[in-house]
Amino acid sequence: MPVPMPVAFIGHGSPMNTLENNEFTAAWGQFGALFANAEHSRAMNDLGIYATPRAILCVSAHWAPTPAGATLVQMSDDPAMIHDYSGFPPELSQFRYPAAGAPSVALRVADLLRPMCAPAPIGRTTTWGIDHGAWSVLAHVFPHANVPVTQLSIDLTRPAAWHLEAGRRLAILRHQGVLILGSGNIVHNLGAIDWSVDAKAHPAGVRFHDYIVDAIEREDTAAIEAWQEHPDAAYAAPTPEHFLPLLYVLGARAKGERAKIITDGYVYSSLTMYSVRFG
Repeated sequence: MPVPMPVAFIGHGSPMNTLENNEFTAAWGQFGALFANAEHSRAMNDLGIYATPRAILCVSAHWAPTPAGATLVQMSDDPAMIHDYSGFPPELSQFRYPAAGAPSVALRVADLLRPMCAPAPIGRTTTWGIDHGAWSVLAHVFPHANVPVTQLSIDLTRPAAWHLEAGRRLAILRHQGVLILGSGNIVHNLGAIDWSVDAKAHPAGVRFHDYIVDAIEREDTAAIEAWQEHPDAAYAAPTPEHFLPLLYVLGARAKGERAKIITDGYVYSSLTMYSVRFG
């Protein structure tokens, strides 16, 4: 019987990682190498190799619609590139990731989450596409853009427990050939960035990061749910959108699945690049 698809959280950092070759992007590429361009076989189970996903469901920090209070799925057959940033070189805005959309998976996502959202409907949109939280990572994981992609938005009005439960409901997709990918950062404080080459990680960020990683490794759901009560949360995640994609991944994690770190590290003093997979 085929093993379920893994579920992964990627600390995406700067959108410039799209064009760069560094320790983080190399690790993302190694994660992508776990997927064989073949139909699944029993031998692949023994080798720890996955078939190429049928589709990717990405929960990106960069799709948290305002005003908040709604859950949306991206339904386009041919999703547009969303260049949602400024101040970067023109080469970045010229980058294209021509993946197809996955509207059938988006419909399945809507069905799974509808009871959690009632009485409000789940919105279906073709106006959103693939944002840099998704394509900056996928450019290295699946550089040939050969796997269809859909995205699920983040409703910032929901509590942590809601996002974890959404991940639990979506976990069934792992058995249907869908790779669930969360993209954000555990520590993400743009206001505290230090651009110097020798910038040291801020102690508050280190404490918060270590608290969350320890909770992940111990499968301590209560500690994760209470993340905003940590004394360093206001520094590490002054706004929640980069932290919340992690909760969908942890919700979709099966009990007992060990955390396998893809990469880790600090950049610019106030961002962490921790990336992890389960399965």
